[in-house]
Amino acid sequence: MKLKELVIRFLENKYLAFSITLAIFVLCTMPSEQLPKGNDKTAHFVVFAGWAFCWQFAFKNFSKTLILGILYGIFIEFWQGSLPISFHRGFDWYDSLADSVGVIIGLVIFYFTNKILSRATL
Repeated sequence: MKLKELVIRFLENKYLAFSITLAIFVLCTMPSEQLPKGNDKTAHFVVFAGWAFCWQFAFKNFSKTLILGILYGIFIEFWQGSLPISFHRGFDWYDSLADSVGVIIGLVIFYFTNKILSRATL
């Protein structure tokens, strides 16, 4: 099996997409002191770009990936808003915005990656 086929097969794996979804949920549920310090908005942006990239490879539906990604980001914020105060988590519209922009960028990265892979002769 060629390298290109292995890469595509890995990225198209639905378990990868669901695993990333679960990992985001777990990380966003953890108390904030247990997470590495850094720019919160950048983390949201990068994580949701990766989420959208993997979901698009697995399910190949731009509009559903876009809508589900934005709704998932909003859901995570409502979830964080419901956590105990001791978790130092809360609802933040700017996090949802960073998630949404990340989803859009993830879809753009998918588009160009898919074009490159379709032309590659690895």
